[in-house]
Amino acid sequence: MNLFETLKTKYGNSLAVHTADFFDEEQTNTGKAVGGSFAAILAGMIQKVSYEKGAKDLYKAVKSHDGREYDIENIFTRSPQTVNGLVNRGNHFLPSIYPGKLREATNSVAAESGVTKLTSSKLMRINAPLILDSLSKHVKENNLDINGLKSFLEGQKSSIESVLPNDFIEKSELSAFGWVKKEKVVEEKPVKVKKEKVIKEPKVTEKKMAVKEEIAPIVDASSSSGISFWKWLLPLLAILALIWFILSRTACSGAPDRIASTVTTPVEKVAEVVKEKTENVLGAVNDTALNALNSITFAVGSVGDQMMNFIKGGAKGDSRFRFNNLNFASGSAVIDAASQVEVDNLAAILNAYTDVKVNIEGFTDSQGNPDSNQALSQRRADAVVQKLIDAGIANDRITSTGFGAANPVADNGTAEGRAQNRRIEVVIAK
Repeated sequence: MNLFETLKTKYGNSLAVHTADFFDEEQTNTGKAVGGSFAAILAGMIQKVSYEKGAKDLYKAVKSHDGREYDIENIFTRSPQTVNGLVNRGNHFLPSIYPGKLREATNSVAAESGVTKLTSSKLMRINAPLILDSLSKHVKENNLDINGLKSFLEGQKSSIESVLPNDFIEKSELSAFGWVKKEKVVEEKPVKVKKEKVIKEPKVTEKKMAVKEEIAPIVDASSSSGISFWKWLLPLLAILALIWFILSRTACSGAPDRIASTVTTPVEKVAEVVKEKTENVLGAVNDTALNALNSITFAVGSVGDQMMNFIKGGAKGDSRFRFNNLNFASGSAVIDAASQVEVDNLAAILNAYTDVKVNIEGFTDSQGNPDSNQALSQRRADAVVQKLIDAGIANDRITSTGFGAANPVADNGTAEGRAQNRRIEVVIAK
């Protein structure tokens, strides 16, 4: 059984047609993306069964799969929510196939097929449950154990490798396909031998001797008892003078250091406490991106201003924020150029707080066809996600949901109320 060809025959054409319409892409490109994502997910499975724990985990997921039958035509024509349901099922499973490399995998499929990175990401998540369903049926019908599943997947290797996107194996670090990470060669630097310092005798000693010689003639004119007295007193005075000289120099040079240390240490500790507190609230912080973020002046009431107040307040309160200056052309999902700064500011925050994940939610007013409103709200949410991905945010940190006219925040009976209901909101995933 060639699992790749089976999947393409069963789902390929229908997926290419419906995803082209749903994601507003060229059908030729979505056809390539469907095949590329099938191959990419299967390659990840082959990688996973190449080690013992991975094989056990995948076998458990395959055996526990509910084995539902997916009708692509019905899924894409019934409601956008049914598509999102399939995406969410894939979102639970796919990260286990590509831990830490999902972004590279989806971007590689996008580059090869010509679809956007967002479409590639959604397609990978849509296709994951389809593959899991077909694999589960094969395992159960043939009563395969873990080794049987491993042998079956490894037997798909040659057919998968030939259809994977260019550079996919290297970018996704698939060691099961022969990719080997090149280690950096570190040249050993010659060890420098420190020269021993020659300790010179203090010049003070010479001065002490000179003083002794000058006084000597005067002492000679005195009595023998005077000579004996000066003989012991002069060296003692010289030694005391030397000790005073050294201590006074040390005290003077050391004072600034002690003062500096008493000032610097508390400041450093405060900085560490502030950073630690921030990391505890929202996870890891990128220092470079945080410095860039601190230079931004957010418009009062903007989504960036709302989020920064939430962060500075210890991440307490509602984690939902509304774009107040994000505009689209009527009936369109194209973001107005003047509104781009709102999305850029959100990207700056996400770049600084690298563990934060968000869901972008789209809403419309109640006018028009409900299904059309639902689709429009999804496309607008997806447009914001795509802008964030273009700004460098990993696609596995962002999800999107279109709610249509649901959950209004104002009266749809007035023009002002309808304007408020046509909105995009950002929700921090907790």
